[in-house]
Amino acid sequence: MAIQEPTPTLTEDSEYLTIGSLAKLCNVTVRTLRYYEEMDLIGPVKRSTGKYRLYNKHSLKRINAILALQGLNFALEQILEVLGPYSVTRSYTREEQIAQTRQSLGQQKEFIHEKIEQLQAMTVDIEQRLKLLDDVCNPCVGHNDAHNCCPEDCSFIEVHH
Repeated sequence: MAIQEPTPTLTEDSEYLTIGSLAKLCNVTVRTLRYYEEMDLIGPVKRSTGKYRLYNKHSLKRINAILALQGLNFALEQILEVLGPYSVTRSYTREEQIAQTRQSLGQQKEFIHEKIEQLQAMTVDIEQRLKLLDDVCNPCVGHNDAHNCCPEDCSFIEVHH
C-alpha cells in the first residue's frame, strides 16, 4: 500500500504555496493553473529565490471563485470579465465585483432560459414526429407481409423532413 502525501495547507507560519501544492490543494492540475495564468486569471504573488511561483490565501480564494463559476457553466472568458484580470497591485472594490458578478449571473440565467426554450421546442417536435410515426406506420405493422408497404407511397419518409 502506497503512502499518500498529506494535502498541503496554508498556515500562519507557511504564508506561501508553490504551484504544485496549490494545484493539489485545489484539486486541479499544475497545467490548469498555468493555463489560468496564461489567460490572466491568476498569477503568482511572488517568486522564490529559485524562481518558483508562489501563491497565497488570496490566490486560493481566486481559484475557488474560478472553479465555482466554471461549475455554473461560465466560460473562462466570462470568468475573466467577472473577476477582472489578475494583478498584484490592482484590487477591485467589493461593489465592482458584486456588480460584475450580478450582471454575469443574469446573462448566464438568460442563456439557460433560452436553452430550455429551445429544448422544449425540440421535445414538441420529436413528440409530433413520434405521433406521426404511430399514425402512419402502425397500420403497416398489421400486414402479414411487411413488404406490402410500398416505400414510394409510404408517408413514413415525411416524418424525417
